[in-house]
Amino acid sequence: MLVLQKGVFMSFLLLLWMVIFGILLLAYLGFPIFSKTGGQHAVTSEEVIEERRRTLFQERESSYAALADLDEDYETGKLSEADYQELREELLQETARVIMQLENESLSDVEAEIERFKQQQRGT
Repeated sequence: MLVLQKGVFMSFLLLLWMVIFGILLLAYLGFPIFSKTGGQHAVTSEEVIEERRRTLFQERESSYAALADLDEDYETGKLSEADYQELREELLQETARVIMQLENESLSDVEAEIERFKQQQRGT
């Protein structure tokens, strides 16, 4: 009976994590579609970059929260060592992906800033 409960609990945790990630993904993908106000507002590249950054920050925070919850569940004995290691590895990989994307966005921002500066210098 205890093994069945652990399996159900693990399935629930995985499903919960997937739902949270899915909602964030849908919000990210759906924002440009539903935020348009009849074509009256042109979206600038800065707005797109800022929205992408906000989404990545939200994903990072969600990943951190999921890792903290996972650690707590393991420490309280709700998860076996094997399940904990497997789920933690998956969450760490996802968190690393998000952090790498944030770093790439920051690097792109610096390069874009340098390009804008060069264009301003050429214009004057």
